[in-house]
Amino acid sequence: MPTPIQSSQPGPLSRSSAEKTKSTATANREWRCTRCQKLLGVRQDTGMHLRFARAHEYFVGFPVVATCRGCGTLNQAASTAR
Repeated sequence: MPTPIQSSQPGPLSRSSAEKTKSTATANREWRCTRCQKLLGVRQDTGMHLRFARAHEYFVGFPVVATCRGCGTLNQAASTAR
């Protein structure tokens, strides 16, 4: 009967709860297109941070309305939606 070979490499590491909380918090702050899920901006405490091609960066207040650069869908974000 053959003997099972044990691997010397550890199994896949699971993410810690702090990492999971951080990624969930980041996902909640991201503003994504309703159609193609392209990242449009990141919510901050008092506004929205927008960044795109050639170092164009803006910090705007709510409500925010933008056209997706990927699919052309008109998107809107309000301050209460987190």
